[in-house]
Amino acid sequence: MFILDKAEFVEEVKAEMAGYEEISEELIEAWVVKFEDYVSKKKNEKLIRKGQDVQIKLDDEAELFKIVDRYLVAIENDEIEAYWQDWKL
Repeated sequence: MFILDKAEFVEEVKAEMAGYEEISEELIEAWVVKFEDYVSKKKNEKLIRKGQDVQIKLDDEAELFKIVDRYLVAIENDEIEAYWQDWKL
């Protein structure tokens, strides 16, 4: 298990997404916007809130890769809206 500050988590996800040519910069930024919205509205045991700061608790690095892989599949299948409908950490 490891914990990342929200900014670190977002940068890690963006870096992984950048490795796929199917995931454009525009799609990466769209993911960031939706993720920020998720964080502001949801309560989740993987979101650790300390005042204004938020940390993300992951079981392992594979969890981060799964987030990116699911997004890639959603892009390829033109199902981005469905990706976000039941999205959670």
